[in-house]
Amino acid sequence: MSTPLPSDAALVELRPDALVFRTRECILPPTPIDLVLRLEGQPLSLRAPVEACLVVEKDRSGYVFHCRLDMAAVPAPDRQLLALFIAKGRGSPVLGVPGSR
Repeated sequence: MSTPLPSDAALVELRPDALVFRTRECILPPTPIDLVLRLEGQPLSLRAPVEACLVVEKDRSGYVFHCRLDMAAVPAPDRQLLALFIAKGRGSPVLGVPGSR
């Protein structure tokens, strides 16, 4: 069973080996997360397990977490596509929940 990406998730970092997003939800490892990553406007559906969930900030509303996904669990063709996108250095990837536009 997997968990959809939290609705408040914001991309922090994207590397070929890891994706880090910011959220107010604590998602414990090894929970698999379903997400859509838009690369130059094209959706790429991914499922990857949470590798780490770190508290990075606390404010009046509560805690803010950085969740790191293990991209090694993503199929090799999708990882290659991510690596090519990162190498090109054009555009900004956008996180989304599966089924959203």
